[in-house]
Amino acid sequence: MTRYSQRIFQALFFSLTLLAIATFSCEASDGPTGGDWEERFKTLESRVGELEAENSALKDEVKTLKIQRQAQEAPISGSSDQITTLKERVTKVEKGLSKQVQVGTGSLKITGLLQGWYVVDQDANDRFRLRRSEIKFAGKIAEEQPIEYTVMIDPAQLTEDASRKSPLQDAFITLGYIPHHTIDIGQYKVGLGEEGTRSSAKIDTIERAYISRTFGDQRDIGVRLSGKWPYVDYNVGVFNGSGMNQADANDQKDIAGRMVFKPFKDSEKLKGLEMGVSGYHRPAHGNTFAKKRLGFESRYEYKKFSIKGEYMSGQGTASSSATTENRTLANGWYSQLGYYFVPKLQGVLKYEQYDPNEEAANDRAQETTAGLNYFIEKYNAKLQLNYIHKDEQKASEVNNDQVIGAIQVAF
Repeated sequence: MTRYSQRIFQALFFSLTLLAIATFSCEASDGPTGGDWEERFKTLESRVGELEAENSALKDEVKTLKIQRQAQEAPISGSSDQITTLKERVTKVEKGLSKQVQVGTGSLKITGLLQGWYVVDQDANDRFRLRRSEIKFAGKIAEEQPIEYTVMIDPAQLTEDASRKSPLQDAFITLGYIPHHTIDIGQYKVGLGEEGTRSSAKIDTIERAYISRTFGDQRDIGVRLSGKWPYVDYNVGVFNGSGMNQADANDQKDIAGRMVFKPFKDSEKLKGLEMGVSGYHRPAHGNTFAKKRLGFESRYEYKKFSIKGEYMSGQGTASSSATTENRTLANGWYSQLGYYFVPKLQGVLKYEQYDPNEEAANDRAQETTAGLNYFIEKYNAKLQLNYIHKDEQKASEVNNDQVIGAIQVAF
């Protein structure tokens, strides 16, 4: 019997005893007067009320203690659930590790991107294209050391660009010893503009805008420092300036950098707003022309809606190679709207202009792209359809509109 049950029993026993004594007294007496009976009744009534109040208080105390006991037992149950969840996660990780590729040291992750196109062209043959066949190897040398490596090849580029002699795209080492910073050493994208540096798997139209292809989507060999903070990302690098898979053509080194601001990171409605600036510079030296780039970018995403735009101008735009640059001044811009009609279907509308030579007449071109993106499995599997209307200045106007269908798989 618990302490609380004993107290209740004692109270009831005491109450019954009083009633018995009162009854016995009544029988033993010669008969009390009416006043005596009334006084005894009031005393018993008062005592019964006290006992009822005490009983109610005891019940309330028992309820409180039960609640406290349940609260104390809850963490134990939660801990048990957490242990079960951790066991499941450990089992899953162990299964994943058993499938990893064996390497000499450290870890290795293999990813890839495949893109197939079909192009209907007013000005050329309709054709199938294997646009990309990227395979990337990335990993760490040791878990306790912030040393990583990346190698990416794309064999499809040998047929896409007859001048290329190697499928090598990226090959660099990343050091992460400085807090909030990394240092990349090797060959990779120089890093100009938003769309030019964005992964090919995650661009909103099938092909990048002309300024992104010409200025941003270019690779070179060098060293770069990148910083990442809550409200700003930036990078600055020094490069050969001769282009991808090319030996340095001179003693000059090129400098490139980009800075992206995210001023409303803590705002629910404005956290998707980013603004950036990027630049590239190599002074003229001997027979080598100056090479300059200056670009501005902005991007905003909120729920189903997205909008972005870029402007870039440059000097020395004939190619990425230092041996074939020129003094031509070029500029261009684009703006783009995106909207998700349903979670897996996005509509895109893009308008762009590009002037390859500011001093030449009738060479400016405009393109309007209307597209649909259907995400089968996010960016890992998607279908795209673009209609591209090309409009040149009157002196050079040709019928060269295109319809492009694309399928993409990323793994």
